[in-house]
Amino acid sequence: MKPLRASVSLICVGAASVLCILSSTLHPARATTQPGVLSIARLVITNDKVVFRGDKFMTRKGIPHYPRGSDVRYDVRNLGTRPFSLNILGSATGMIAPGRQRSILVYWSRRGKFVFHARPNGPRIFIWVV
Repeated sequence: MKPLRASVSLICVGAASVLCILSSTLHPARATTQPGVLSIARLVITNDKVVFRGDKFMTRKGIPHYPRGSDVRYDVRNLGTRPFSLNILGSATGMIAPGRQRSILVYWSRRGKFVFHARPNGPRIFIWVV
């Protein structure tokens, strides 16, 4: 009688472990990063402000909210009257003459609220990474 109980308990433990494994593989956690997706945002710098155009992550308040792990290519155009430079997390445009355009690629690896300035003495940019 004892061997029968032992085999039944082993079968129950085995079935429970198989169910646990299957349930964890059927419902994987949602990934915060999705590699290989490149978003393109156009930035227009004027003497007074920086305007985002064509950005699907833009909120009503005018601040983009990017998911962590996003790759974003910024096409930066200077429509001001003086040259500006923009540096976002180490990706720099260099000096952009009025009427010119440059692109930079930025990888958003950390969550947080970020503020960047167009240099010298240019407008600010607010970006949130969630």
